[in-house]
Amino acid sequence: MIAMKLLRSLLAAAVLSSALHVQSENWPQFRGPRGDGTSLEKGVPTRWSATEHVRWKTSLPGQGHSAPIVWDNSVFLTTAVKESERRLLLRLAADSGKILWQRTVVTAASESMHGENSGASSTPATDGAYVFTSFQAGDRVDLRCFDFDGNLVWSTQPLRFDGEHGYSYSPIVHQNLLLFDCRQEGEAALLALDKKTGKVLWRAKPGRARISHVTPLVIQNDGRDQVVVCGSDEIRSYNPSTGDELWRCDGPSDVAVAGLSFGNGMVFATAGYPTKTRLAVRASGRGNVTKSHVAWSLRRQVTYVPSPVFHDGYLYTVLDDGMLLCFDTKNGEPAWEHRLGGRFRASLLLANGHVYAVNDQGLTTVFEATPKAFRPVASNQLKEFCYATAAIAGGSIFIRTAGHLYCIGTGHGSSTSEPGGVP
Repeated sequence: MIAMKLLRSLLAAAVLSSALHVQSENWPQFRGPRGDGTSLEKGVPTRWSATEHVRWKTSLPGQGHSAPIVWDNSVFLTTAVKESERRLLLRLAADSGKILWQRTVVTAASESMHGENSGASSTPATDGAYVFTSFQAGDRVDLRCFDFDGNLVWSTQPLRFDGEHGYSYSPIVHQNLLLFDCRQEGEAALLALDKKTGKVLWRAKPGRARISHVTPLVIQNDGRDQVVVCGSDEIRSYNPSTGDELWRCDGPSDVAVAGLSFGNGMVFATAGYPTKTRLAVRASGRGNVTKSHVAWSLRRQVTYVPSPVFHDGYLYTVLDDGMLLCFDTKNGEPAWEHRLGGRFRASLLLANGHVYAVNDQGLTTVFEATPKAFRPVASNQLKEFCYATAAIAGGSIFIRTAGHLYCIGTGHGSSTSEPGGVP
């Protein structure tokens, strides 16, 4: 009888462990596993402070606006140390915050850039075996691949770079490819590289070379994979395997920064200069779909930098000045709006029916993802400057501030780590 009860307990524990494992996701690139700011995890914390529910807080060398990425027990982050002119890749332990190693990726003088940019604004990407970095090195685009021990696997400088706002281009991984879009005044191109060798397998040029900073988004629509890019007053979709163009659309405007979203068969894009515009384009077309597949295009209530999130037919957006909106994606009209405090640069995140909005002073507003009304859940203050988009993995939220990386979680002890690793 005792043995039977013990067996049942073990089986129950195994089922629970399996369920938790299924819910857990890695966060391998900018804006997460699907590149759209969404997480499938359930046990994500909604309440914290600078001391409460902080699993660990690690002091970071240098500065940067790049986001953390997470794979199992590894957190990767890039940073720029101005005094030594080094751009670094760091690996930290996700369970403790200890810096396991740091590698110098590029050593170069600080480039000319916008006052709100940084020397490490590009988020790395990983496939679980390798981690990929993107930096400006002089007048070149520098892409590199490291293994999880910090060994350099390959490096390449495939494009000349010339951008008035500085560098901020994040790669993503899709199957055997490293996809990288660089809209700029120099050699603007979308590149597909062999992730194991760094060899360029195909490249596609935009209609014109103009600065934008939108990370590619891979979607599946009507049974076909697409890699969608935006900027330079156009949106284009390609077959990621071949580089063949599937469709293209004019707009939303010249300079774009906020990331793309996808839902209900539509791609949602925004641009902030010279005309603030947001639009929705159906992803089922072929060729030039400007006149046939644009569902709506509006020039009001437009975000410039923060990326929105899509959920159940609605798009949640925070404008740069702190106005929060819920849009009906059928027509682009707001279901509700609410004024949040502060200024925003970080992209929104969605997990377990909650949206997370982090302002530049480290205040995170958590609210329900519902079109009925603004329903706040919590306001969580770290009181540190914050431009970077957070990451969600393993039941925790990883938030980068000006000087630290926080791991926010429940049911764990807290610790503080100082910078370390191999120079």
